[in-house]
Amino acid sequence: MADRRNARRYSVYLPLQVFLANRPSHEVYSARLQDVSRSGIYFHSKAAIDPGTRLELTFALPTERDTGSVLIRASARALRSTAIEGEPTPLYGVAATIDRIDFVRPVVTNAA
Repeated sequence: MADRRNARRYSVYLPLQVFLANRPSHEVYSARLQDVSRSGIYFHSKAAIDPGTRLELTFALPTERDTGSVLIRASARALRSTAIEGEPTPLYGVAATIDRIDFVRPVVTNAA
């Protein structure tokens, strides 16, 4: 199968919070980010996510200097969810397309 990606992917292994926006119970899951680009994201989840599911994703990227991290919030849509074989508990690889991404710099206060 040909690779149809049009943006460079960056491997990052970070905790990820996944909010399933179009489910009645507004479910939130912890997941593990594997790679990201300006237009897509791939992560490992303990829950299978149906294609077309609207997602709100949150994760923190470390900064180059030890000044904290940058909070990333993204709206995405699940493209596919595939079971990962050989895991002791069910684990799924989820690919999603990013519709919107926001970078939120944390506020650092100096208390005197």
